[in-house]
Amino acid sequence: MKSNLTPIMLLAVAGLSLAACNKKPEDKAADAVRSNTEAVADSVDANADKVEDQGKASADAMANSAENKADAMHNQADAIKAQGEVKADAIEANKATVSTTTDKTTVTTRK
Repeated sequence: MKSNLTPIMLLAVAGLSLAACNKKPEDKAADAVRSNTEAVADSVDANADKVEDQGKASADAMANSAENKADAMHNQADAIKAQGEVKADAIEANKATVSTTTDKTTVTTRK
């Protein structure tokens, strides 16, 4: 939640200053406390907004990194499939050696 209370705060402080002319010292002190604590609270809110925005940016960066890694893995899978297809085509065209591996033996067939 972003808020830009600076103009509002300036108007409030100016209004309090004018109203303070006819106030008791206790009322003036209470108004000053309220004004100061509001300014501090606004500053904390602004910092919280910055932290929240940084967190969102960090999460976006992490998501982009994960997406890039996943894309690279998908590209690798596509390359493996393409390589297998080239090898299968060569076997069908009698241009390659076929090796079949089982748990205990490897059989090589040449054409």
